[in-house]
Amino acid sequence: MNHWTYIVLLTIISCNNQQQKVSRSDTSASSTPSTLTDVRNNSDNEICWAGTLNGKTPVILHYQLDSNLIIGEITYLNTKDKLPIKLLGTIEDDKSYRLLEFEKSGNIAGVITGIPTDNIFNGSWGSPKTRKQLVLNLVKKDTVIESKTTYTQLQDIFGHYHYQYSEAGYQGDFEITKLPNSRASFGITSVTGEPARNVAQIDEDTISLNTTRFIYKMPDTDNCEFEVKFYKGFAYIKYTKGFCDGQFGMNATIEGIFLKTK
Repeated sequence: MNHWTYIVLLTIISCNNQQQKVSRSDTSASSTPSTLTDVRNNSDNEICWAGTLNGKTPVILHYQLDSNLIIGEITYLNTKDKLPIKLLGTIEDDKSYRLLEFEKSGNIAGVITGIPTDNIFNGSWGSPKTRKQLVLNLVKKDTVIESKTTYTQLQDIFGHYHYQYSEAGYQGDFEITKLPNSRASFGITSVTGEPARNVAQIDEDTISLNTTRFIYKMPDTDNCEFEVKFYKGFAYIKYTKGFCDGQFGMNATIEGIFLKTK
């Protein structure tokens, strides 16, 4: 059995295995329509790719899309247990993909970038810690994987969320706590990488919360508004009116994907 046949065979087995596993006051928040609903995934099937990292390490990558959000997993087939790694990312304005390999701690161990076509996904993999860059070459596979649910229930969203690009890189924390009478308190702090450590911060505030998403307008600002969407195991924070100019330290931002760690 030659090398590529081996990779294809492992791809089919792995994809099939994945399929079997699935069988401040209230006035601070912007006025949000009562029709705002819980976050639910819109796709039924996942896109599956197989190929190599740096021309020699066989990998499988699969994901589903929710608007510009990418939710999936990557598996390195040369590892002993071949355990899938959580992969979360976004589709940027130029249609490029930016995918983050999340460890359970919220640390981002790898960043994948590239622009997939109909059948080819050529890009790069980089380590935030070592700055090492490797070439990634993937081919789309016809194997259909049933999407895992990304939906979470309101009672499950409360806790601590975190991300970091190594100890020296960008990092952020998001905390949300349940309060009586459909209310919650939350706060966000993010910092840029060393040595500057410029800060973006939303001081702890209280909001009304009836769904797994909310929109918040930063007090005493005209356009600093963002939306928080909760998914199973993570939260996605995105500005709704453009970057909050002048509100945070240079290059600091609250926007991003935060993994639930507690």
